Amino acid sequence: LLQVFTHSGGDFMEFEDYLNMMSVLSPSASALAKARWAFKVYDTQNKHILDREDIAKVIQDITTSEGETEDKLNNEELRVIVDNVLKEVDLSGDGYITYEEFVQMASASQEFVDSFKIILN
Repeated sequence: LLQVFTHSGGDFMEFEDYLNMMSVLSPSASALAKARWAFKVYDTQNKHILDREDIAKVIQDITTSEGETEDKLNNEELRVIVDNVLKEVDLSGDGYITYEEFVQMASASQEFVDSFKIILN
């Protein structure tokens, strides 16, 4: 998150960067704003697409608890999930998810909008 939300790409966040991050992660942020920033979070290699490797990494990250050293999914299970994600989101069938495809999917998913937020009590 730090690399995505810092305008300098450095190891620290300035107050303006923090405010920007909190506004995107607020429950009142638009689906488009959330999708734009989520794509940047998932596009870890800054290729402007989400390929099989990116999708697999996201799936592994959300299925493995912090501190665990072993993946919960075996290679076949991971491959099936990645295939299903691509089947559902890769509208052009070119084997990766473009920014436009991601935004279309994320903006239409209330579950995505509801989960890409931070609630401060």
